[in-house]
Amino acid sequence: MNQTEKAQSALLPAIIAVSSSAIFIRWAAAVPLAAAFWRSAMAGLLFLPLFLIPRFRRELHSLSRKRIGVIAAATVIIALHQICFITSLSYTSIAASTFLTSTQPIFTAFFGSLILKERVGIKSWGMIAGALVGMALITMDRPIEGAFFGNMLAVLAAILAALYSLAARKLRQTTPLVPFMMIVHISGSLFLGLLLFVFDIPFAGYEMKTWLGLFLLAFLPTAIGHSLLTFSVGFLPAFIVSSSLLGEPVGATILGALFLGEVPGIQTIIGAAIIILFILGIVRTGHIRVIPEPLRD
Repeated sequence: MNQTEKAQSALLPAIIAVSSSAIFIRWAAAVPLAAAFWRSAMAGLLFLPLFLIPRFRRELHSLSRKRIGVIAAATVIIALHQICFITSLSYTSIAASTFLTSTQPIFTAFFGSLILKERVGIKSWGMIAGALVGMALITMDRPIEGAFFGNMLAVLAAILAALYSLAARKLRQTTPLVPFMMIVHISGSLFLGLLLFVFDIPFAGYEMKTWLGLFLLAFLPTAIGHSLLTFSVGFLPAFIVSSSLLGEPVGATILGALFLGEVPGIQTIIGAAIIILFILGIVRTGHIRVIPEPLRD
């Protein structure tokens, strides 16, 4: 099995893992900025024991200060994505938030064609236009007060995630996975911790239920799910990996209905179905290239 096949195989467990994100965020019920901080900080702590292994220490030491700085700078983008996504769940439904955030492939394809020169065909652009209709339906469905604001935050989260996935694809092609993820989590937690300090938001003082929710958020969707996605994006076109995340809102919506009693409205369901239909079309019309890469993950 070559690296491209391994990357494709990693997508399914990654989707299953990240689907739990919204549920753990709701369960933790922490201030969004604090939840984003602890998500990154705890995930970073989970990676620390790996550096007892000589191979990973050598990989980290082989990185230049410039490369570490560029990765850290890209991390600011995904940290802002986390803030927008987590905050959106305080205003809109799990279904609306996750499906709108899942429109990331639209923006990945657009920015990828401009920045990375990744080919996006006419059919894919047609599919993107169709997915925008689904986005509009969900965005304008306002069954709860403040949902429109939450929906806009989710769209912004999708844009930020698209920009990060493009940066990660470029950087991952020459950066080993474990050091890459360690730098991401450490730099992300430092940036988010600074924001907590600036806005005078407490770091701790939570109930045990909140701490458990934050740990599960850091462990399953972040340390496992995001690591698998980051591995995949090093070998597959960024918009293909982004498109695979359509499984996340489906899983999150089912979990939300089962455990939180959040059943989406008919307009949201129709919009979600349109998004799935057209972004799956993007995947089918996309061309997956084997990326020659010297990494051994």
